[in-house]
Order: sequence, then structure tokens, then C-alpha cells
Amino acid sequence: MGKWIQRASMPTPRHDLQAIAVGEKIYAISGGGDLTSEVVEIYDVEHDVWSPGPSITTKRGWFGAVLLGQKIYAMGGKTVRPEEEIERTGDPGKYDIRDSLEVLDLASCRWSFLPPMSATRAGLVATVCKGRIYALGGNAMNSETRSGGPHLDRVEVYDPHSGQWAMGVPMPLGLQGPSVATVDDRIYLTSGIGGPEGKANSRTYAFDPDTEKWDSLAPVPTPRCDSGVAVLDRKIYTFGGWGNGYHDEVEIYDIDADSWSSDSPMPDKKAWLAAATVGERIFVMGGAYKLRDAPGFKWIDDLHEFAC
Repeated sequence: MGKWIQRASMPTPRHDLQAIAVGEKIYAISGGGDLTSEVVEIYDVEHDVWSPGPSITTKRGWFGAVLLGQKIYAMGGKTVRPEEEIERTGDPGKYDIRDSLEVLDLASCRWSFLPPMSATRAGLVATVCKGRIYALGGNAMNSETRSGGPHLDRVEVYDPHSGQWAMGVPMPLGLQGPSVATVDDRIYLTSGIGGPEGKANSRTYAFDPDTEKWDSLAPVPTPRCDSGVAVLDRKIYTFGGWGNGYHDEVEIYDIDADSWSSDSPMPDKKAWLAAATVGERIFVMGGAYKLRDAPGFKWIDDLHEFAC
């Protein structure tokens, strides 16, 4: 069974963030607490220390992000609107929902904008397959609620060479907050909220871009959404999440065996967390859970290594 090792905490507690591994470093991007943050913090795996990174231009949470070449791409998501802005404008919407795509050039350490997606959405996920960026699922959302819109089966594909988006093959069902990973040029998608029941589901799929078909795979044991996800040795690790309450489960999909197994649970039950793989090591950070005896949420700064 795996072992959890506490590492240096993030300087900024937050959920709805993304974690992108670049060499021996991890970029913890945006997300936030009561308000969305532009913060980017960089974790040095070798020295177990954090340092500030280049702030993202558009504050966003519940968004998708990927590494492609020497660039980090961030897309979609939502931004919490400050109370004073709501009062000043008379617009009661709690969120600004995003369609924008921006890119961090790691050589220049500068963010810039690229062509947006065709529609706004939050709760989407993103992955790279065969040199293109796939933005999958999410929630159309109205701006007053977190989950007020329909769950989307939408797939959009960004080609970095042409700089254009195109529509991809829709997912088998609309989902927000699923887990996604690409292994050997196939996209694996599991769990999330959606489907006919509108609840956390256990379905797992694989998409082959050559045949443009989705295949059904072994279902995940614990239905949930907004988990952390990482890949190591042809296995997909899912951490925590939210379904019927908050989860600490660690469940692992073995691609070759088409089967799931469980491992040592996380130290805390939480959702909206992030995970990243550096070499043979997996790191899990941030997240949130709803407080039992007080209003609001606990925003988390913890960073743990999962030694498997």
C-alpha cells in the first residue's frame, strides 16, 4: 500500500486549481478560496520549497490546463465576482464564466491570449493527445449558481499549429468535473457528475482519436467528481473528490487489465484538489471541504507526496 508523506504547504490555500509538472517543478495555477486568485506558485520537488510564479492574466477556477511543449495552456472556468462589484453593477451573478484560452510561455515567463473556445463553460477538463489539446465536458452554468446549467458532452480540440479550435466527437454523456488522462494516444475519462440521473457516476471511457470512437471500460468503484488525477506506469490514480459527501479514496485504474483497485486513503476527505506526477513520484495539493459546524468551506494548503 502507498504511503502519504507531508511536504511543504502551498503559500496560498486554494481549491479549483490546476497542477502542471514541468521537469522537477510543479506549477500550481489559479483557483482560490472565497475569491478566485491569479496566483501561480511553483514547487521545487528536489528542495521541497515553493516560489512565486508569473500570475495568470484571468483569474479562474474549475478550469482545464495542460502542458504542451514548453507552454502551459489554461482554458475556460469561472471567476467569483466580488460583492462590491455585484452591488456596483446591479448584476446579481456570482460568477463570470470563461471561454478564454491563455498560454504561459515558460521561456519568457509571460502569459498571452489565444483564440477562445466556442462557448463559455466551467467544470471542464483538458488533456493533450497527439499534439492537440482536448477540452472536454463541463457545465454551461448560469452565473448565479455553481451548477445551474446543463452538463455538457462538448469536446473541442485546439491545434497549436493552426491556432484554431474545432469540434471533436462528443462524449457519451454530459459530465462536469470528470477525471481525464492520456496514455499511449488514448484519452481516458472517468466519473464526474451528469448522465440521466444528474449525479456522480461510475462510468469509465476511452477515446481513440484514430477511430474517433468512445469505448466503455470497467466502472470506477466510487462515483465522484472533482478529483485529483495523475498517471504513473500505465496506471491512472484518482484522489478524493465529491459525490455523496467528500471522499478520501484513492482508486487506481490499470489500463492493461481494465480493472480498478484501491490504495491507502488520503489524510483528509476533500474535493477540487490537484495532482501531478514528477518522475516516479505523485504529489497531491490543495482542495476544499464544507465545514460541519460553521458556514462556508475550508480552503486547503496541504501538499502531500503519495509514495506508491
